[in-house]
Amino acid sequence: MQGYEYVDQILTSLRVISMIKEGQKVKVRNGLLDLEHKSTGFKVAISRWIHNDNRHTTILYVKNVLTNALEISRVHQQASEKIIKALENCSNGLNALAVTYGNDASITATLQVMQEKISEIKTRRVHNNNNNERRN
Repeated sequence: MQGYEYVDQILTSLRVISMIKEGQKVKVRNGLLDLEHKSTGFKVAISRWIHNDNRHTTILYVKNVLTNALEISRVHQQASEKIIKALENCSNGLNALAVTYGNDASITATLQVMQEKISEIKTRRVHNNNNNERRN
């Protein structure tokens, strides 16, 4: 699924990541990230267990989305600007996940690495913009 559909799916996932609030549960359905509106209760717990919704699945999905987004930003010039903006916007959602899973060192470290990659992209973007302004 290369091309615009793929880019749109990644942009959609990045936007969903940006909507995550502290303490909110996340699930993956039909290959897309979704937010739990109600995070507690017996029905929610059973549904999450049946669908294997857990922090490790969530983080793996988020990590894959970010990795794919970073690759798109390097390869697809037309989509690069949109992807970079969406990556910057998803930082709040990653921070919320870090708070939610703050007692899990592995998850927290993984989220910190993701945040660092986004920061590198921001820094490169600013650096490239400054270089382009100097040339003009």
